Amino acid sequence: MPKDSEVAEQAELSGEVVTIPPKETEPKPPAEDSLTAFIRGQQGEVAERDSDPMQRIVEQILNAESAEAVLTPVEVMQAKDMVGVPFVLLDFELQQSEYDAGSPFYVSLAASMPPDGEVQIVNCGHKKVIAQVVKLRELGALPRPVKFITRGTSQHGTPMLELTMWSEDDGPPPF
Repeated sequence: MPKDSEVAEQAELSGEVVTIPPKETEPKPPAEDSLTAFIRGQQGEVAERDSDPMQRIVEQILNAESAEAVLTPVEVMQAKDMVGVPFVLLDFELQQSEYDAGSPFYVSLAASMPPDGEVQIVNCGHKKVIAQVVKLRELGALPRPVKFITRGTSQHGTPMLELTMWSEDDGPPPF
């Protein structure tokens, strides 16, 4: 297929009037990084945006077996507040983020916390952590004793988190 400049040159030589269609100027959407593309491919794994997280909390309350359990607030912890704290990563749910910036996904980790093994939910949107937990599940390596550590800071000054194994050099996990 001749280029537009070749068509224009041929038209000029022959005396024909040729209309050259305008080039498409629609912007291309930004390319997805490999983690986002992988997660989008796991649609069955991602909790629907319109699924109501409050519904899970209501179900937890309705399934409670004691007055203490009914009246205990359900707290969701943030990964940044858990740096250096050992826990057993039991499982996770991929969630779609409602924020415009950052990763379009985050994970809600089910974490068994010391000293009594109480299960807490820990949210984390760091891409490396998301990739780690997805791979751990794929390897059949859950549950696993872990802790969050920081590795530098982002361009915005946010500490970058990752999971690491709770090592024996740190002493035995308190659970």
